[in-house]
Amino acid sequence: MVIYMSFDGNVVHSLVKEFKQTIEDGRINKIYQLTDTDLLLFVHTHSGKQKLYISASPSYARIHLTQYTYDKPSHPGTFGMFLRKHFDGGVISNIAQINNDRVIIFDIHKRNEMGDLETKKLIVEAMGRHSNIIVSKADYTILDAIKHSMPFDGNDRTIFSGATYQIPATKQTNPHQTTGDFFNDPDNLNQKKIRQHFMGFSPLGAKELLHRYTHSDKSIFDVFTNFITSINPEIVKTDNKDYFYFTPLHHLEGTHITKESMNACIDDYYHNRDRHDKIRQQAKHILTLIHRKQKQLNHKIEKLHQQLTKTKDRDEYRIKGELIQSYLNKIDKGDNKITVDNYYTNESITIQLDNRLTPIENSKKYFKKYKKMKKSIPYIKNQITEANNELIYFNELDYQLENASIKDIEEIKEELIEQKYMKRRHATNKKRQKPQYDTYIDDDGIEILVGKNNKQNAYITHKVAHYKDIWFHVQNAPGSHVVVRKSFPLSETTIRTAAQLASYFSKMKQSSSVPVDYAMVRHIKKVPGQLNSFVTYSNQKTIYIDPDETFIQKLTKK
Repeated sequence: MVIYMSFDGNVVHSLVKEFKQTIEDGRINKIYQLTDTDLLLFVHTHSGKQKLYISASPSYARIHLTQYTYDKPSHPGTFGMFLRKHFDGGVISNIAQINNDRVIIFDIHKRNEMGDLETKKLIVEAMGRHSNIIVSKADYTILDAIKHSMPFDGNDRTIFSGATYQIPATKQTNPHQTTGDFFNDPDNLNQKKIRQHFMGFSPLGAKELLHRYTHSDKSIFDVFTNFITSINPEIVKTDNKDYFYFTPLHHLEGTHITKESMNACIDDYYHNRDRHDKIRQQAKHILTLIHRKQKQLNHKIEKLHQQLTKTKDRDEYRIKGELIQSYLNKIDKGDNKITVDNYYTNESITIQLDNRLTPIENSKKYFKKYKKMKKSIPYIKNQITEANNELIYFNELDYQLENASIKDIEEIKEELIEQKYMKRRHATNKKRQKPQYDTYIDDDGIEILVGKNNKQNAYITHKVAHYKDIWFHVQNAPGSHVVVRKSFPLSETTIRTAAQLASYFSKMKQSSSVPVDYAMVRHIKKVPGQLNSFVTYSNQKTIYIDPDETFIQKLTKK
């Protein structure tokens, strides 16, 4: 997959340079295991607190400093607890890359129970589906790993407690130690030869190197030397995919976005991709339910409309019943049909009869069909309304999952259980928790609450908010309830910040000039009997805003 092949040895080389400047000599004081494959380490340095994200995910393996906030698990994982025991409070004394491979080794000093200073190693292998996070003693005796490889698994290396850690074997050359002999025949160079000879070159890197050489009047060795030493990270957005690299990618056409550091580049590139992937995995069974219900409800609404259309012909049954009564003297029991003059249209009409029934009974049969159809109209319309409301509910849940965090998914799941759409798998006596909405602080220091699902929306609007607080929501589209914890008048900064949040966390986030209504909470009313957090409101004002993801990312989150 291209999305992780950009993360090659050249990128790691740039990262390690930055790590040595930022977190080397820093003290680890918090460790969280976010998922089965992902860790978050808090490192206190002379320049302040840093957050180190490490992932051994098969699709998004990486390591970088992050500015983003991640939901902490309610219970630490087994490997996370192991890391806390060995590294919490430890000092990172050295950070090194193995040759030019995607392997980084952290030497961490920490005093043991006896007070003696010990060095242990945290080894990160960001190698796609072969990625791993390994803890070893100073002599490389493995203590544990996030993924194990036993001797009988048929793998090249054994990774389990007690084994000796072996650096991934390779015969490739470190590009930072090359003499240049490889470039004696530049005309026969191709991507495959470059990647086979040099360690840490992805197809993306090899292609860029050749592109620079073909568009330069310098020697291939000079171009190569400049290539591996010119660190200027960027993200390139093309029509089909986004790419990132430690140096400009001149061979790609698209929008080139320069980043201030390799860490910032990777952090921004992976944040939404990784988040959406994890959310989709976590919410897989919920999404299956939602999509099934959407399909069922669309089919139901279509059938109900067909039934409603048929009721438009109900007067034909009444007229046929009347005509049979008008021509009783011309009908005998046993007749299958009768042709008579229709005095409503002055045209002849053929009426089908049941030969087992008397003429009067045939007339009653048509009147009965007429009355049944007439009586069914309000019922069908009511069924259509209910089905449409239910479809809106599931469409909104589908949207809410797009912006959900892990905790948001749990609340959506709990809501579906309460609404009897899902069954609780295991009985639980766990105390019901309050909805965990998000809180932002604008540049004026004002708190702004954001609901990300129906539970959170209803809670912040009808439970948390004061009646003089100001409520924001996009016009005529699904979206978050946003509450500013302040009464009128609001500064332009607060209004625009709240409108940005309301527009970004809505179905309109990809649109421009999005209308956002805002009003005092006292003017917000619940819609009784609705499945979701629908409200009505009055006395509103409207602001038009262009959703800006960069603005949202820079907001302070409490």
